Amino acid sequence: MSNYAGSTGVLLNPSSIATSKLYMDINIVTADIFFENNYGYILKEDYSLFKFLSKSPEFPKYGPNERPFLHYEGKNDKYVYSSEVIKGPSIMLAYGRHAFSFNTGARVLVSANAIPYDIANFAYYGLGYTEQQNINYKSNDFGAASMVLGEVGLTYAYSVRKIFMEDWAVGITVKRLFSGAGGYVRGNDIDYMVLNDSTINIKNMNAEVGYAIPLDYDNNDFPDDGPLIKGGGFGFDIGFTFQNKTISYQKKRISQLCRQRYIDYIYKFGVSLIDIGFVNFKTNAQLHSYDDVSKYWINVDTLNYYNLNELSRTLSTVFYGDPNASLVANKMRVYLPTALSIQGDYRVYDKWYVGGVFIQPIRLGKSYIRRPAQLAIVPRYESPHLEFAIPLSLYDYKYPRVGASIRYHFLTIGTEELLGLLGLTDFTGLNFYIGVKINFRKGNCGRYKRDVPCENDEYIRLRRR
Repeated sequence: MSNYAGSTGVLLNPSSIATSKLYMDINIVTADIFFENNYGYILKEDYSLFKFLSKSPEFPKYGPNERPFLHYEGKNDKYVYSSEVIKGPSIMLAYGRHAFSFNTGARVLVSANAIPYDIANFAYYGLGYTEQQNINYKSNDFGAASMVLGEVGLTYAYSVRKIFMEDWAVGITVKRLFSGAGGYVRGNDIDYMVLNDSTINIKNMNAEVGYAIPLDYDNNDFPDDGPLIKGGGFGFDIGFTFQNKTISYQKKRISQLCRQRYIDYIYKFGVSLIDIGFVNFKTNAQLHSYDDVSKYWINVDTLNYYNLNELSRTLSTVFYGDPNASLVANKMRVYLPTALSIQGDYRVYDKWYVGGVFIQPIRLGKSYIRRPAQLAIVPRYESPHLEFAIPLSLYDYKYPRVGASIRYHFLTIGTEELLGLLGLTDFTGLNFYIGVKINFRKGNCGRYKRDVPCENDEYIRLRRR
């Protein structure tokens, strides 16, 4: 949301670099760790971030089976979302109405969405969970997906209309994607009953399983002897931003990039579509399909396998009577966590702002990674050398959060979930980010070159007089 975000701002809206307070931005490294779920948790009195991050972490032990976490009892669907992002060397450059950004990075994405509570409980307790035995369960349209991504992207933004107080900018990012591993599980329909700890009656099941990982499926060698990259594709971000400026636009030629003036706004809003695209996996990939299969499976607890191919052939034999029938393709596709985002920002006074962000996930295909919905209000103070914000957010429209972030010169640190990070609430997830970057702001040509006609704030005050 910051006007000093520079190349990092393209993650939310690619048009933001055309409206930035910076004419150049060099990102050294930015990292973000995020994990959240609504099933398992650790009591706040048992949680300690530094203890968990130590060389020999000690996790709590709950119940007679000494499980490392407790779980919520509700019958609502369960989800998990995990995102680890490293934004590598990147640069942004703005000149007049044009702005460019070259970005590199890597991501590890995992999501499980709409998981039925009964399946989550059986995964936690095992089939011996007597409270759910001899009950018929039916579920549909649930699943999980994951990818390990490397990406190289180019962003272009352009101010298409500058007239009076109005400033309209559009932007697009094109990303080349490389993936070393990916996979998904999709449950289209399942009707089953667990009779006891060794017998399950699957009355009907429609499901798909796809994977492409650096593993020899016959002997478990890791990595396999194939190429490192298992899949590739393209991703796109598009967006626009409108600003209502404090003074009227005046066209003026500039001889140096640093001479560009920045005129602040009264308010602005933007709309963007982010992470449009997918990755096709064609190397060491398998797609298994189970269409309208059923099985009264006795002694399911004795299922043994020593490698992935043995497991897939066993399941195919159980449901089809043929070890190769479930394998329908040697390629598969996983979609990016596509989302619609709407942003708004209001300049309250001088360097004080209040912003808002809305993010709604969009499903493009069945094998997709779901980005959680978010609604946030972000009050902040920003100046060239110091910035801090207190984001107040509603995660997935249900769970309130309080965050905090600070930027001092080249260093930014922050979290979206401050209370959970400090152990003030029960631990259901973790978020922490840090960035190191060099900013070059408009209207500032250096300490010993004070020949810019007027600095930004001075220019605004002069015009107001």
